[in-house]
Amino acid sequence: MNDFTRHNEEARQVWDAYWSGKPIRVPVGNFTIGPRVWLLNPVLNRTGITMEHFSTNPELMFNVQLEYKYYLHHHVVHDIEMGIPRDGWEVFVEFNNVHEAAWLGCEIFYPENQVPTTCPRYIGDRKYDVFSNGMPDPFSGVYGRVKEYYEYFQARAAKTEFHGRPVRVALPWPGFSTDGPLTVALDLCGEDILGDMLVEPEYYHKLMDFLVEAILRKARAWRAYLGIEARPKTGWFADDAIQLISTENYRELVLPYHRRLLDGLFGGGPYGMHLCGNVQRHLPTIVKELKVNHFDTGFPIDFSTLRNEIGEDVHINGGVHIGILLKGTPCDVRNEVCRILQSGVTRGGKFIMKEANNMPPNVPEENVLAMYEATREFGKYTS
Repeated sequence: MNDFTRHNEEARQVWDAYWSGKPIRVPVGNFTIGPRVWLLNPVLNRTGITMEHFSTNPELMFNVQLEYKYYLHHHVVHDIEMGIPRDGWEVFVEFNNVHEAAWLGCEIFYPENQVPTTCPRYIGDRKYDVFSNGMPDPFSGVYGRVKEYYEYFQARAAKTEFHGRPVRVALPWPGFSTDGPLTVALDLCGEDILGDMLVEPEYYHKLMDFLVEAILRKARAWRAYLGIEARPKTGWFADDAIQLISTENYRELVLPYHRRLLDGLFGGGPYGMHLCGNVQRHLPTIVKELKVNHFDTGFPIDFSTLRNEIGEDVHINGGVHIGILLKGTPCDVRNEVCRILQSGVTRGGKFIMKEANNMPPNVPEENVLAMYEATREFGKYTS
């Protein structure tokens, strides 16, 4: 793509129309994507910077963020401002999905050619050790590093230009976000927590109470530190681990904690929710019970039934399976885009095409372009 000016004007019109409730075509965007697409692509990362180097060195993290953003704005075609951003570049402190588990005592590991991960610590005879030190300080452990890196980024950005544009720093979302209480419980305790839900409910509820309160204390402290609103009206949350349980168990054993979490984090909604995995059976309950009106989905999703199940007032981010984007041809991608757009999911005008879910490294640029161009062609709304 060479005509960034034309692209950017079209993208602006598409998003303006979408959010005004008068869409002209399905937007392509809200990608779940991050620096790993640069770090784990040897064609881009020619010096071999590892995920561990990136995660443990704020200078490297800052520099890689800028290289990743340049790549994103020039090679990953979707409805964002392509080219050199007019108002400058935005970088962010990136600790992937390990920050909560690490904060609560799990060790971070750095598998080769992969993102960081943690291993469960509170299993077997050690399951009650999670409570032994009480609530962790919101700026302790990994969150001390997040704060250190954020302050480094701010100081560095104040004196940095990149390709002639200023650099700004996004708020450090690890401090006031959460991957969800059941997901964090799974990170801490492994699959045993799924059994404890049913056979040792006293422990399960004690842990979930502990985690929800810890998440809320962390969010409040970080919002105060950042000088932002203590309870914004709306926001996003997640809890991918609910894919592992039935809707009956979700209603009885997890939904009450989601209510408490949202009541403590926000001021009434509506809310957005990210959910990877096989979660479609839960979405009608979540819409009804939690005032969620925007889902960021992964796979598997049956787009032919989803709109009927959750109604036309709910926004859906979803799209092409990452396996097709990574291994398929542009023709395969085009066919999948057509299948999704013809499924009925666009009815009501609240569908955003994206990857499903989390863009992996080494996706051919021509496959992303095929998703964009097919959506432009087949995702138009007619009055």
